Amino acid sequence: MTSSWIGLLILAACLDLAVHAEVVPFKACPETKTNFCTINEIRVDPCKEAAQGKACVLKKGEDATISYDFTPKFESKNLESRAFWSNQLIDLPFMGMETNACKEGTTCPLKKDAQNTYKIKLPILKEYPARPFDVKFKLWNTDKDEENCCFMIQVKLVK
Repeated sequence: MTSSWIGLLILAACLDLAVHAEVVPFKACPETKTNFCTINEIRVDPCKEAAQGKACVLKKGEDATISYDFTPKFESKNLESRAFWSNQLIDLPFMGMETNACKEGTTCPLKKDAQNTYKIKLPILKEYPARPFDVKFKLWNTDKDEENCCFMIQVKLVK
């Protein structure tokens, strides 16, 4: 195989990866009072529904990949992250997600005013009910919990 064919195959693979992750609409977390973070863009794979502005349809028993670009207004050597099913009464954590954001998800130490990317696989367990959810994603400085990045997206879990 010639080098031009190899280059073409690599380009096709990169384009295939780029096409699958869709930019999704989001909103700030309701309890966020101080602006410690700017969320620049959020991507979900799979989420072909994003083009119509609809909730991402995620299959139970499969993983979703969530990535977002953010600019923190704080520095941190230790970060935690968690996804929650958010409702009016309580935030219930999604299970099976790595919560040490420095171990998996982003690069630490986090530098103030520097754009970063966070990317992680979110397991969608079969035990979760098939229904729409508001999902809250929160990334925070473990030394100062109020220093955080927080946003919400809508998803719909299906069988």
